[in-house]
Amino acid sequence: MFSNISQKVMWRLRRLANLPVLLRFRAHNRNVFGAGSNRGGDAPIMLMELNTMHSAHIAYAYLADEMAKSRGAQIKAYAPRALKGIKQKLSFRLKALLGWAHFGTYKSFGANEFLEINLTGDQRERARLLYEETLPRLQSTRDVEDMHIKGVWIGDLVYDTYLMSQLKPTINPAGEDFKQFLLESLELYTFWDDYLNEHNVCGVNVSHCVYNLAIPLRLAVYRDIPAFQANVTHVYRLSRDNLFAYNDFFHFRERFAELPEDVREAGLALAQRRIQRRFSGEVGVDMAYSTKSAYVAPKHSRLLRASDKKKILIATHCFFDSPHSYGKNIFPDFYEWLEFLGKMTECTDYDWYVKTHPDFLPGTKEIIDSFVARYPKFTLLPADASHHQIIAEGINFALTSYGTIAFEYAALGIPVINASMNNPHIAYDFNLHPPDPDTYRSMLLDLDKLDFHIDTRQVYEYYFMRHIYNTEDIFFEDYEKFIQDIGGYNAQFTYLAYKKWLAEWTPNRHEKIVSALHSFVASGKFRMDYTFYGQEFSVVSLGDK
Repeated sequence: MFSNISQKVMWRLRRLANLPVLLRFRAHNRNVFGAGSNRGGDAPIMLMELNTMHSAHIAYAYLADEMAKSRGAQIKAYAPRALKGIKQKLSFRLKALLGWAHFGTYKSFGANEFLEINLTGDQRERARLLYEETLPRLQSTRDVEDMHIKGVWIGDLVYDTYLMSQLKPTINPAGEDFKQFLLESLELYTFWDDYLNEHNVCGVNVSHCVYNLAIPLRLAVYRDIPAFQANVTHVYRLSRDNLFAYNDFFHFRERFAELPEDVREAGLALAQRRIQRRFSGEVGVDMAYSTKSAYVAPKHSRLLRASDKKKILIATHCFFDSPHSYGKNIFPDFYEWLEFLGKMTECTDYDWYVKTHPDFLPGTKEIIDSFVARYPKFTLLPADASHHQIIAEGINFALTSYGTIAFEYAALGIPVINASMNNPHIAYDFNLHPPDPDTYRSMLLDLDKLDFHIDTRQVYEYYFMRHIYNTEDIFFEDYEKFIQDIGGYNAQFTYLAYKKWLAEWTPNRHEKIVSALHSFVASGKFRMDYTFYGQEFSVVSLGDK
């Protein structure tokens, strides 16, 4: 009891300590933005997802202002999830009325209304009828993944949200918990379908292109309404051809070929140096969110058996965390992928090894243990096992769906097979990319027959395009330094992001961002990059951070 009271007191004290920064950030926004703050009535609506991702609010402010100026829009923020219970609803309405916490931040860049997902009786009835029509079609996980409602694909969104919210590794379409979740998802769909039908919406901005958070985005895309995913490192405009942010990797090779030769060569050299820093065990190289390295010095006695058999490493993924981040994979989820590989162990004479990521989420290990118990040819390696040791002991192949091990092992000369055609390395030949389960099975059965050569220049080219050319310095001039200065990746989702932004803000930088974002929105292109700032990429100016 005393501990709970103490925690609440500390929480309130921290809020009071942050209040001056919050007030200054709001005052700053009101001073430089607010083009849509006085609009209402019949003005077109720009919908902005309401959340507490503080660093992203910087991008939201600029995008909202651009839409207010260029489209004459009024800004409305919306709760991304249905509010449950009278307490949640009263809290939401009180914060909206008084402008408390992040509600006040949204008001400061022009939001004039905060929308609740609150269904009418008629909407609930139509959602129920939609549920009764849809459920019989969902006989398998693939059916769930492929689910379209009135021509709009939302199966992947429902799938990933269920896994994460229920912490389940896969879906049982006949399970009562999934049925209830499906009904709630279709209620969300019905609400947004009606809203877009009944209002003049000129744009939608979301925090993620995955999970049910993206249902309003999908509905907007299928209506050809401008749809964005914005944050402090990236701004994407989504379309029917590009439903997922970060998927510009499909075009890496052609865009690299268009760069001047001196930039290409310098870029390859810089990429090689950055990769070597990763292999030295340095944490966070072009991965600000990373907290551990799997490329440390060996710390275990022998990991792999001394045998003449082919040695296969399965680099697992978190079962719950959005398997459809880039689109569909060979298997609907990572559980089915591992189940497939478990069955492959029974018809092959290989040594099979399983390794989790060092940063695995709670619950992952227990599921992996169950696979190892059911498929005794799986050998579970320690999560902190060094990849240097695994390779030195003779691993022959690595398997992943779309993980970073695909380029890392390729750089070290080890063949990797991806279990997805929507993986970041798909434009290159340094991995194998089977298109379907049958081809995947054939590859695994006949590893000796695979004629495969790794061109490390392609690996460096991929890395350059993915992590260096694709800059994160869209709003902050040096995002990596921003993260370091505020104390790490997660600190950007606190008021420290506001404080750092105010300290670095200049009228000149502001005008550059305004101009670049205006050009980007007008262009209709997929991603905002250097070109919208009117500058060419320069490896020399970037240096080797």
